[in-house]
Amino acid sequence: MLPSSVIVIVATALLTLGAALLLFWSWRSGFLTNFDAQSRVIFDGLDVRLERPWESESLRRDREAEYGELIEPAAGEWGGAS
Repeated sequence: MLPSSVIVIVATALLTLGAALLLFWSWRSGFLTNFDAQSRVIFDGLDVRLERPWESESLRRDREAEYGELIEPAAGEWGGAS
């Protein structure tokens, strides 16, 4: 058995309970219902329209149909130096 103090055990239990209550509250409040919309919040209009060199043609066509004509990225946009 691992040696531990009562303070460590109580603190761990309180932190775990707090996190579980926060998760339960956010689920009941509706913060965890629409993951697709939440995942798109961080992107602005330019981000979703930039061409991505690693995308397949089908993904590129789908994104172009959804967001409009794609824009060629600036030099170094995807981490390259050129």
